[in-house]
Amino acid sequence: MGVSTISKTEMIENNSLLLSCIIEGVKNIWKFITTSVEFWASISLILVTFLIWLLVKYRKKYRVTSVNITLPFSLGNITCEPTEEDRIVAWKLYTQLKTRKAALVFDEDYDVIADVYDSLYEIFPISRDLLMNLPLYEIERESSIANLVLRVQNDGLRPHLTKWQSTFRKWWDNAIKDTNNKDISPQEIQKKYPKYTELITELKKMNTELIKYAEDLLNIAKPQVKKANIKKLIPIQPSEKNSISANSEQKLDSEFGEPHT
Repeated sequence: MGVSTISKTEMIENNSLLLSCIIEGVKNIWKFITTSVEFWASISLILVTFLIWLLVKYRKKYRVTSVNITLPFSLGNITCEPTEEDRIVAWKLYTQLKTRKAALVFDEDYDVIADVYDSLYEIFPISRDLLMNLPLYEIERESSIANLVLRVQNDGLRPHLTKWQSTFRKWWDNAIKDTNNKDISPQEIQKKYPKYTELITELKKMNTELIKYAEDLLNIAKPQVKKANIKKLIPIQPSEKNSISANSEQKLDSEFGEPHT
């Protein structure tokens, strides 16, 4: 009977010990889980903070808040607040203009008017496609690049083309077919146009305005770089004591004829 009682006691103690071990093990597992969650949560918070910092730094470096532009063709001034979409459109248009004859100064000895008009004509569908790909919310903005492009094309380029292109091309097509011009260069043939001087004057003016337009597009496309604030050094005025000393040295130099070093 005593042996049986001891066995039950030991069994109870063993069960209690086992239960304690299980409870302790569960506590350790839970502690590990909570510690791991806190660790990875801390790592995630640090990474998110770092990404936000990079984003803010990037936007401050490359975002142009506003650009004041004097429009070509005497169309007035405009303030553009370019977004990333605006900058992309501006860069693509700038590249198109800088690689075309339309935005280069016309050279009467080498350039052909018809080629320049072909180059101008191609700008319109390119600009149209770029503007059509802009999101609707960009077009609704008054400071969007769409307003700039449309004004330059409709109020700047189109009047010149309407005035000169069709009339000159009609004359040009007949002049090229004329057998009397068979052995004459295209540059010399175009000089026979009755209003050649007037046309060339306005064509060169348009080229100059397009060059300005290209520079405006580049100012929109490139990031705004802030100039370093360098203070101008102001020379220190000599004190009364230093002035007296300097005058004394000059007097001694003149008396002894020896330069002061």
